[in-house]
Amino acid sequence: MSTARKLAPATLAAVLALTIAPAAQAQTAAAPMTASIAESGTALHLSRQDKSYLRQAHRGHLAEIAAGRAALRESRDRGVREIAWRLIRDHRRLDARLRDVADRFDVRLPDAPSAEQQAALRDVVARSGQRFDRAWLRLQADAHYRSLRLVQVELRLGHSNWTKDLARDSAPVIRHHLRMIRAEQ
Repeated sequence: MSTARKLAPATLAAVLALTIAPAAQAQTAAAPMTASIAESGTALHLSRQDKSYLRQAHRGHLAEIAAGRAALRESRDRGVREIAWRLIRDHRRLDARLRDVADRFDVRLPDAPSAEQQAALRDVVARSGQRFDRAWLRLQADAHYRSLRLVQVELRLGHSNWTKDLARDSAPVIRHHLRMIRAEQ
């Protein structure tokens, strides 16, 4: 076999390696840049899951703030009132961060809690005294369990680091609220 024939496969492999490697490097270098542009808010795209999380979490914050206000109006129990103040303060803070992210990605948020959340609060407010307090605490426990599930789904299925950070940061606050609620029940 001639030397040219022996070198041809090796030469072809070297040429392919030289042409494919820079293209692959360019692709890998472009991927992080694209992701960082998307995450910086320049490209205004979130997955359906991320948008759903923002909307549902916002409704949850609005519902918790409304429930806290109702407890301040209706309850005479010191522990329930302390929890209500804490819920209002913490959910306002969490929701302010959430609204910033929603604005950055141009996600429209609902103006009020869901009809189901409003009906549940109306049912609790229809009670008085200790019956109100017990029903209010049960409502808060249920709402915070649902919020934790919402956070877990976002962390598992979400795509945006912005929304996942919101979910990750809200989890300890929600767990703390649950501990306070359980201690009062």
